[in-house]
Amino acid sequence: MRSTGKPARTTGHSLNNVAPAGFWPYLVGERMVPLMRTRLDRREFLRRAAWASAAPLVLPGRSWALSPAADALPRVVHVHHAMAARCPSAAGLAYRDFVDQEAVSVMLNQAVQSLKGGSLEEAWQGVFALTNPETRRLVIKVNCNNATDAADGAGDIIDAIPEPAIATIQGFVMAGGLSANCSIFDATTSSPARHIATWFREKVAAIFPDVIFGAFPDSSSGGNDAFDPRTYVTWDPAYLTPPPETRLTSIVLDADYLVNIPIVKRHSQANVTLGYKNHLGCITDPGNLHPYLYEDVPEASVLADIMGSPVVSGDPSVKSFAQKTVLTVGDMLYGQPCSNFGQNPMPWSIYRNEWPNCLFVSGDPVAADSVMFDVLDSQPGGGGGCGSVMGWARRFLQFAEQKGQGVHEHVALPANGELFDPSLMTYSRIDYRYLDMWASGAELTCTRIENGAILLEWEHYFPGLCEVWRATQHDFSDASILGASPTGQYVDANPPEPAYYQILFKG
Repeated sequence: MRSTGKPARTTGHSLNNVAPAGFWPYLVGERMVPLMRTRLDRREFLRRAAWASAAPLVLPGRSWALSPAADALPRVVHVHHAMAARCPSAAGLAYRDFVDQEAVSVMLNQAVQSLKGGSLEEAWQGVFALTNPETRRLVIKVNCNNATDAADGAGDIIDAIPEPAIATIQGFVMAGGLSANCSIFDATTSSPARHIATWFREKVAAIFPDVIFGAFPDSSSGGNDAFDPRTYVTWDPAYLTPPPETRLTSIVLDADYLVNIPIVKRHSQANVTLGYKNHLGCITDPGNLHPYLYEDVPEASVLADIMGSPVVSGDPSVKSFAQKTVLTVGDMLYGQPCSNFGQNPMPWSIYRNEWPNCLFVSGDPVAADSVMFDVLDSQPGGGGGCGSVMGWARRFLQFAEQKGQGVHEHVALPANGELFDPSLMTYSRIDYRYLDMWASGAELTCTRIENGAILLEWEHYFPGLCEVWRATQHDFSDASILGASPTGQYVDANPPEPAYYQILFKG
């Protein structure tokens, strides 16, 4: 008997033999003794999974990837772990207090290994691949667009959370880097001012007290205001009306590596706000560029130009934002399917009205935004005036590809709220890989009772009706629904051998 509401293993035939899902059991004689720990680091998780012959970390039937020939294509890893973010309400609670750092770290580690291969350490060394890593500088761009309060940030409104950034720093340190050479920033200068709030800093400092917020101590960010091609955006000459002169933050210019952590959100005017638009927090006066973002400008893209800057003709040692971007880590643990500001996170219909609990990880910034865009577009906009995505909204990715920043491809998914199906993400120019590490937001316990039936008991972070699914194949290829219950209990009177169970939120 198996359970995938949370991976578990039970073999007994009486009430004494119970393996609560989420507790990895040790066998003592004929009785199972649960290990009382609900969170495991990835190495321990894999070791115990192999020892116990439990459900694998990534179920084979819930992983999609192209053939080995796709190895030459830019890769985007879409990883889902339904227990990473578990706020029990869509409003009125601080969603940021319900994120599991260990789960997020395992998600990012698994994605990076899928990107780079080898051991975990080798994979992270493949991301941060320059020599002398102990002297190298990492900058992490987060999205604090709603954080207008210095202490509380955005409150309950959707905004950056620190867990993906912490997981990134953990990987940097694993690769040989120093956390003291890491900077987390969002340099948006719009009014009102934005902040990396106190609560965010404290969470990071609890693990890495020497991480820098903002410019490096010897940064040139406060330096010369005179025009310098190394500190200004180079605008494409195709604009009918050229954009205004715009400076770049020296925080990125002073770094060796850039990791971009956007939030997957719709935008009421630009349609979406993903990795490319996240770099509006890397320039002076982004409001000056709104006419180029919120209207149909067919001749060029300011987003592609920012990512392609700085440009210093004849000096290949000057690296653009795109060249310094070693990872895009799209944060869709909560996300916001309708609006970029002013709203709490809301459950996504394409993820069974649960939190989406996803990260999108890639070394190709264009491919990353392409995939995030497609998934976001398949989620109905709902309230907030977002509506459907306009046809011109993807054009920035086409210009970015033309500038050599990566590969753009668009797959049209059902856009009427149907459940997300990764098997429909059939890209031909992008190596798209979907890893489902944890299928449901339910804590599940399976108990063999004396008449041979199986009692299933669960607790979902959202109260409400849940469906019970059963399969005899560990990849759930033959799964069928047994029934549903709003009480968190269900009895399977005639279980087959083996039996695999999954609890899915009905809402």
